Parts: sequence; structure tokens; C-alpha cells
Amino acid sequence: MVLFEFNYLEHNFKLTGSSVSGKEQLLIDDKVVAEKYNFKTGCVHDVEHESLGLLSLSYKTQLLDGKIIYQLSQNSDMVYTGEADMLPFGKNKSDVEKADEDKSEEEKKPSHLVGFFGIGLKLFKSAKAIKVLLAGSALAGWSIIFSWQFALVLIAVIMFHEYGHVWAMKKMGMKTKGFYLIPFVGGVAVGDKAKTHWQQVFVAMMGPSFGLVMSIVFYLIYLATESHWIGLLASVSALVNIFNLLPVMPLDGGQVVKSIVFSGRSKWQFISLLVISAAAFALSINLGLSLLSFFIVLGVIDLIFSYGEFKNQTVEGMDKYSSVFSLVWYLLTVVVFVGIIFAIASSGLPGSELATTVLKS
Repeated sequence: MVLFEFNYLEHNFKLTGSSVSGKEQLLIDDKVVAEKYNFKTGCVHDVEHESLGLLSLSYKTQLLDGKIIYQLSQNSDMVYTGEADMLPFGKNKSDVEKADEDKSEEEKKPSHLVGFFGIGLKLFKSAKAIKVLLAGSALAGWSIIFSWQFALVLIAVIMFHEYGHVWAMKKMGMKTKGFYLIPFVGGVAVGDKAKTHWQQVFVAMMGPSFGLVMSIVFYLIYLATESHWIGLLASVSALVNIFNLLPVMPLDGGQVVKSIVFSGRSKWQFISLLVISAAAFALSINLGLSLLSFFIVLGVIDLIFSYGEFKNQTVEGMDKYSSVFSLVWYLLTVVVFVGIIFAIASSGLPGSELATTVLKS
């Protein structure tokens, strides 16, 4: 799709981009003169033109204002600035204009709001209908940010993750109503409250564990086929699941960490986890994983403020073996996800740098 275009000294400049592959192309007079893979909110394209000399086209996206601000420099001198409206990913200006025209035509037609309202009330009495509605809303919501193809991949990853939670609840004999997709957020599995800390850990970890199986399978397929889409699917799956393992409530990682600490009912166990968190923070900083470092700090703050709950809990705790097993399970899962992300990024797969950029942001 065309991000923006303008004319300078009787030459037409056009920047196109793909929200799926991240590929951007700079065209001058409809001829491709530069291209890059970019998933950030800004980029710089440098090119040497036969008649215009050294050119540098840069832009920044202002998400809150819905604007793209761009400027052109010629031989190190800024010669042109402008702005353009952001378009929904995967749409061109002509598509949006046509959609607006169609909408205007629809507004002229007589409405049947009363009938549709009655049907809507009946549909909302069905849990399945609500799930379908939320799934459609999630697809539409993510399609606004990304392309509809990428949105489908993201939803598939989230659904497989949430199914892991549902499977675990059933395995533990807990009643469950399934899971719901939440637009712009992710998903949530709905079921009975856990009666023991081991149930909490098992249910929380099975979501990322299902995601881990998915990521490993697609990573192996990527190694065998070098398919661009399969590689991105493995990378996105790892990123979504590692985000859920961040040690902050109500994410899966937060539930696991709290269950481990609260099981011991020992002040020393509480202090030990704070020490482990400090070590993990130092390691993350050393590896340049700023996002993980930030959420480790939030997790520690959350633990400290939950100390009252720690002393007065009523949920049955785990023994030492189960606590150690849970901690090792949690840490190994995080390590494997990080390994998959960096392994795919190091292969040079276009678009895979999105996951490493998020981890380092």
C-alpha cells in the first residue's frame, strides 16, 4: 500500500509498505530506488539520484494524531516537508475513499434498527454467539493495527494458547466455560477458581506450554522449508507467549511466581525470590532485554504489595518438590522462547526483527 507520496522538482516521490512483510519501497517516478524491511514507527531511506544527487527521505508516524510526518533532504539540506493521514493497514487511499462513498450510499437507505435490535438481543443470550462476536471484533481490531493476514495469525496463536488453559482446567476437574477473545488485548479462559497453588501453576503454565509446542513445531518446519510465513508464525507465537510469562499479575507468569512464593509461607522463600528476581533483572540488562527488565521490576513491586495476602492466604500450598519443579518449568519455558526468537532473527528472516525489537525496547 502507499504510505504517502508527493512531488518535488517535477519528480514524483512515493513510499509504499507492507504490514505483513515489513518491506518498504521508495519510488521516484514509479521506479524503485531503495527498499528496506521496517517494523518501526519511522525510517530513513537514502539514495543517490542521477539528477537530484544525494537524497534522504525520512518519516515518523504519530500514532495518536493518525499522521505521518515526512521530510526530504537533498545534499544534506532539507528541501521538502509534509504530512499524510495514516491509512488502515492493507488499504490504499482509493479503497478508503470508495468505502466512504459506499457508507454514504448505505446511510441513504432506510434502516431497520428495530428488527436488528431484536435479533441482537436474542443472539446475546447465547454464549457461543458472544464468543463469535468477540472473535470477529478481535479480528477487526487487530486488522486495524496490522493486516488481516497477520491478525489471523495472531488470533490463531492466542486461541491455541488459551486452549491450553482450558485443557488444563478440565484435566484438574475444574468447570470451565471455554475462552473468549478480547479485542486489542488477547484472550481469557473462564473457569472455576483454583483450590490449590499447584492447580494455579498447572493451569497458568499450560497456556504457554501449548504455545511452546506450537512455536517449536513451526520453527522446525521453518528450518526444513525456509518458508517466510512459517518462520514469522513461529516468531510471533514465541513473542506472544513470552509476554504472557512476564512476572506481573494477571499474566500467566505473575500467577506462577505468586503461587511459588505463597506456597512456602516462609519469609525466607519470599526473600529468596526477590534475590532471584534481582539476578534475573541484572541478566536481562546485560543481554539488552529492556522489556523483560522493566516487567521484572513491576513483578517485584507487585510481590511486595501482596505481602499481606501472602501472610493471610487460604489456598493449599505446594511442597518443596512441586515449588522447585514449577520454578524450573517456568524458567526453562522462558529461555526456550527467547532462544527461538533470537535464532529466527539471526537467520535474517525479514520481519523477525519485530520480536527482538520488542524485547529490547
